[in-house]
Amino acid sequence: MVEKRSRKGFPKMVRVLLSASISSWLALWICFGLVGRSSAQVDTTISRQESLSVELPCPVNVDKCGKLHSLNWFKGDDRIAAMLLGESNVTSVDKEFDKRVTVKQNPYSLVIRDLKIADEDIYLCDTTFFIPEETCDNFNGYRIALRVLVPPTEVVILDAKGDRIENGSSVGPMQERQSLKATCTVKNTRPQPEVGWFRGTKRLTTYSPSHDLHNGLYTTTLELDWPLTREDLAQDIECRVKSAAIPNTTVTKFRVDLQVRPTSIDINGVKHHTVQGSKVVLTCDIHGARPAVNLTWYNSTTVINPSENDLTEIRIKSFEKNDGTYHTQSELIFNASRFENDRAFRCEAENVVLQINREKPISSALTLEVLYPPVVKVSPSDIITKTGEVVLLNCEYVANPASLTKVEWYRNDDLVNVNDTSHYNGGNSENVALVIKSTERDDIGNYSCQLSNTIGKGISDQKINLDVHYVPSVEILMIPEGPVKESDESNVTLFCNVLDANPLALTKVRWYANSTLLKELPDCEETREDLCHIDPSKLLLESIGRGFFYNYSCEGFNSAGWGPRSEDKELMVHYEPGPSTLTHFPLVAVKKKSVTFSCSVDDPGYPDTNRYRWLRGGRGPLQDIVTKDWTVEPVGLDSRTNYSCYAYNEGGKGVMATVNLEVHAPPFFIKNLPPYTGVLHSSPNATLTCRIECVPRCEISWQKDGEPIEKNDTRYFVKEKYMEASPATGDFESMLSVLHFNMPSWPLGKFDIEADNANYTCVSTGNSVGTSIRSRTYFGIEYAPDNVTVSENIVYVQEDTIPGRVICKARANPEPSYKWLFKNETIANGNALIINKSMKRTNNGTYTCLSYNKHGNSIAKTVIEVQFKPRCEIERREIDDQDTLICTAYGNPVESDFSWTIKADNETVEDLGSGDKKSFSEKSFYVLQADYAISRTYRCVANNTIGPGTFCEIEVAEQLAWWQLWEKNTLIILVAAILGLLLTVIIICCIIICICRRRRRQDKLHDKSSSLGEPLTEPGEYENLPFHGLQTAPNKPLNANSFEDEFIYADLESQHYGPINYKAASLYTQVKKNKKSGALDEPK
Repeated sequence: MVEKRSRKGFPKMVRVLLSASISSWLALWICFGLVGRSSAQVDTTISRQESLSVELPCPVNVDKCGKLHSLNWFKGDDRIAAMLLGESNVTSVDKEFDKRVTVKQNPYSLVIRDLKIADEDIYLCDTTFFIPEETCDNFNGYRIALRVLVPPTEVVILDAKGDRIENGSSVGPMQERQSLKATCTVKNTRPQPEVGWFRGTKRLTTYSPSHDLHNGLYTTTLELDWPLTREDLAQDIECRVKSAAIPNTTVTKFRVDLQVRPTSIDINGVKHHTVQGSKVVLTCDIHGARPAVNLTWYNSTTVINPSENDLTEIRIKSFEKNDGTYHTQSELIFNASRFENDRAFRCEAENVVLQINREKPISSALTLEVLYPPVVKVSPSDIITKTGEVVLLNCEYVANPASLTKVEWYRNDDLVNVNDTSHYNGGNSENVALVIKSTERDDIGNYSCQLSNTIGKGISDQKINLDVHYVPSVEILMIPEGPVKESDESNVTLFCNVLDANPLALTKVRWYANSTLLKELPDCEETREDLCHIDPSKLLLESIGRGFFYNYSCEGFNSAGWGPRSEDKELMVHYEPGPSTLTHFPLVAVKKKSVTFSCSVDDPGYPDTNRYRWLRGGRGPLQDIVTKDWTVEPVGLDSRTNYSCYAYNEGGKGVMATVNLEVHAPPFFIKNLPPYTGVLHSSPNATLTCRIECVPRCEISWQKDGEPIEKNDTRYFVKEKYMEASPATGDFESMLSVLHFNMPSWPLGKFDIEADNANYTCVSTGNSVGTSIRSRTYFGIEYAPDNVTVSENIVYVQEDTIPGRVICKARANPEPSYKWLFKNETIANGNALIINKSMKRTNNGTYTCLSYNKHGNSIAKTVIEVQFKPRCEIERREIDDQDTLICTAYGNPVESDFSWTIKADNETVEDLGSGDKKSFSEKSFYVLQADYAISRTYRCVANNTIGPGTFCEIEVAEQLAWWQLWEKNTLIILVAAILGLLLTVIIICCIIICICRRRRRQDKLHDKSSSLGEPLTEPGEYENLPFHGLQTAPNKPLNANSFEDEFIYADLESQHYGPINYKAASLYTQVKKNKKSGALDEPK
């Protein structure tokens, strides 16, 4: 073996247990490792993240270098692992790395697990060959640079104050020309990262980064100090980090909320001119501002405020552009008028940047030209003249353009014909003013001037009021207008109303009655000063009466002279009728008939009356009766009162007349006898009552079967009472009579149900207005149902058929009702039991007829027998030492005939006869032959009066065992006896066991008691102790909570007997101590 190369330094020794055959080789290999190593270039670099595993390859070319003897792994200058190859490979790892480092073969490599920062170094794989070939080129070993990667824990951006700026957030607001200061820090990473500030693709100029190394990890900081410009709008400021420890560039960014000035302002809208009344829209556009600007409109120097003018509107909207600035657009909308002509409209805008820097707002202006129609004004406002005079009407105006195309004059809004030169002059575009040559009445009115130019027309807002005076024409007016009532003693005012005059005010008025002059007003004579200073158009007539009934007229005077007299107007005066007279027929009214009242007057009044008012009982007047005659029908109790009447017309009402009406009533039943009166025959009392209305008074008597009941008949007595009139019911005075039945005077003190049924009558006498009346009742003696019978006591019916009806009858008053009951349920109502469904055997039973009325009930019963074909059952039993088959039939009727047959194997049937019924009507006995040895099937058919039932059968396989021959009851008794005997034996055994165990425990207790001397208990006392039967005694006294009783307890130290066995003492405490003798008594 030849040494491969020399080494510098001394590797650490590794303890490896080797066999004797290879220990010399390992010693030689260690010596080779002590030789110094010369430095060489790194063959490869491997990077791996911390805490992961990495495999470092060691390429070995056996074909070029020969057989490998051993290899060593060095970390820097320190050997950490070695492998000696041979028949059994030996691997040695430094104890510092033995848990994380493994040397692998095929291919050769070094595996490092749980990679740490300290593991970063240059690793050398040093190989040694037995006989190196000349072609081998691996003399310097294989060097690997291992780089441990640690991704940064976080990338943090801080502002100038040291506050954290979150990724993707926004900072600010900031203004252009301000300096943006920020710091980007990359924490705890390896290798040293590359950090830079960017805005989009542009790298920002910054200071050099600073690096802080701690525990093998770098913390890198890069500061940013950047002057902000408009280019930074809507741009992300990014801190980009590149490192081998992270697969991609880490970007942490933020955005600056940058505020900038507006760059331009433009105003546009009307290019040349506009016309008054047109909608004008002026648009102001401002660009390049952030935030959006505040905008103000001016009319010359006056701020335009839309809230002060409903016709003016300002619309403002802002649009954010891609660069973050705003385009603000404002529209000023108004209707153009002549006041906006030659006015400069200005748009002024500013935002917070201009305000903070105290810069003037930017503005733009536009001068507006407005074309408008003439604005007209007329003068003078009022002209007063007389007919035949000349009048001048002036008209002035302003307009743009000023030239006129048309001139028009209007009177009371009607066009004036200025072309009538006989009456007018002027009124055209050359001479706008209008001249009226000679005024007339028709010239009165309001004059206006309307002028037109190319834009439109304008009319004067004011008008000239031309007034031409003329004489009045009048009419008579009266207040009140209608007829006047004399009884009111009211006043009437006459007005001389002007129909047409100018001026309308009258200075004098002449008044006429029936065309005769009454008075001229005002009257300023010395004796009538009160009539001098008054309104002459009014004439007051006081306390109007019949003497004022005239036709009135007037004529008026004004500055133009006296006008014509008015037409006549009549003043009508109404007065009331004279006193009334009231009569009625008949003189005495009768109830339920009619009475007629008549009212009359001698003086009809004015206008003549034909209407009357009526009162009843002082109440009224009645609104629905206005005639002179009034018929009251029917007459009742409420008619017994006073009646009044009076005549009336529009002048008032006359004097009232009053009479009292007397009303009589013929005999009439207020309460009559019912057609039927029922009384229970055993009732202790009974009465009949009738009440008869009659005025004048009448008398009442009683009859039985048409014969008067005498007053000396002790079976009856009568009570009467005179009843007052009842306004609530309308009944007049009446007689109440009650016929009492004196039951103690009747035979046996009760009614006879046959003999005491009779007709009783209540009879009244007549009076002056009616004849006698009577009322009859049939007095029936009532009793509960008895003697209840049914038409059929027993009803036979076949199953699945319908039975006949059953009739139930009973005697009772009133007539009884019936219902049928079956199993306590009602199945039918009425006296006939009708069943319309097929009967089943479950319907067999007793049906009850219940007869009842209000006094009681009684019953009768009928039995329905539902007959059906029998069914049978066969049982096998030994009777009189014979094997016997018993066929039992279940049917209705019970009595049945039987037929026995036997079925052979070839399905043939052999008749065996009817069997032996013995003394049973529902059973048949057939004795089996004793010499059969094959299985046979026996059949039995039962037949009653309804018909034969279905057969029943039993298969007889062989002769019965001894226990099968017994009767069922005998077999049950035998089994019960055996079970009882076994139970008795078990109880006796339990008793014996208990006695033996008790004696054994007693012997044990006797032995323990003897160890103390004398036994604690007398013989037989142990069984009565509370601990008897316990295997282990309790560990405390039986009663340790109270010592007030007479027991002695083992745990008391004051007792005279001294210390004793605890269990024995506890048992001893249950023995009673005699107070007198001190002896121990056994508890009972």
